[in-house]
Amino acid sequence: MWSAHRTALLILALLAVGIAGTGVWYEYQRRNADRYLVFTVPPGSVARLASGEQLDILPQTIELSLRGKDTLVIRNEDVQPIQVGPFKIDPGQQFEQRYYNPGVYELICTLHQSQRLRIVVSRE
Repeated sequence: MWSAHRTALLILALLAVGIAGTGVWYEYQRRNADRYLVFTVPPGSVARLASGEQLDILPQTIELSLRGKDTLVIRNEDVQPIQVGPFKIDPGQQFEQRYYNPGVYELICTLHQSQRLRIVVSRE
């Protein structure tokens, strides 16, 4: 027969294993969480750019990390479409891009006076 002492030790051991397992699972989830860099194009942006105004909607260079599993998200809340790379983003739509290879990507971007956007993807 099991004594009350052995039963208590068994319960404590199972509890410790459960807590340790939960900690390992939480750390794994935290390290493998995707990160999203979200930029929103406010209403009237395309008209303001067309009039020559400088807007700070997107930085000229965006840095992404493969380790962080970064995803670039551009939401168009303007009434006019915009273009990022080969993609036309209509009003109310969003562009999502995740990169799987390190490098520097030069894109057309109608949100910049220069019409250029640089994406730098690093391993870290």
